[in-house]
Amino acid sequence: MANSEPETAQLVAEHWSYQLVRELNDESLHLKSTSKSIAIRDLYPKARYHFLVLPRKDIDTLHELTIADVALLEDMYGLAQSVIKESGLDSKMFNFGYHLKPNMKRLHLHVISKDFDSPSLKRRHHWTIFNSDIFQTHDAVLTELKMHGKIYERPDAYIAALRKGPLKCNVCLYETDNLQTMKKHITIHTKPQLMLPFFPINTAIM
Repeated sequence: MANSEPETAQLVAEHWSYQLVRELNDESLHLKSTSKSIAIRDLYPKARYHFLVLPRKDIDTLHELTIADVALLEDMYGLAQSVIKESGLDSKMFNFGYHLKPNMKRLHLHVISKDFDSPSLKRRHHWTIFNSDIFQTHDAVLTELKMHGKIYERPDAYIAALRKGPLKCNVCLYETDNLQTMKKHITIHTKPQLMLPFFPINTAIM
């Protein structure tokens, strides 16, 4: 039985899984927007630079996408590039992608710098969800959608295994099971241009 409108509104207002929807509705948190999508800052960044691009369209997961949404994904990626450029950063510093089976409502494109230097990155799955096949690149998602008209669901057991799997360096072949060891290791790959301040929380890009 479907939820009534008041019940749905209460979920959006209170449940943790709708946090991004609440942020989407708060214009003071918007960095930049288009007619199709809105860029916001990740409030718990897993790297020095980490923001999200969300569609205005009410769509929660990759598996709800259809061939008609190709233009939407292209708009989201274009907005991400625009925010990076206006921030004076280099797009080569970033990974662009979506999580398979995310917990948060509303589809979102992660735009995250490759340094993974953040105090908010404190659990081992924070690493694996960005450095395994759980993280599907924007290009891979767009290609799959164009080829098949949809994004195929992966088995829950497959995703769970990736979450619990070894921590793999995103630059070299190094692996470990200890997050702090990985966080120390990744610093050997950090380029000087990545050693910049975090986005100020109250700075919007107009």
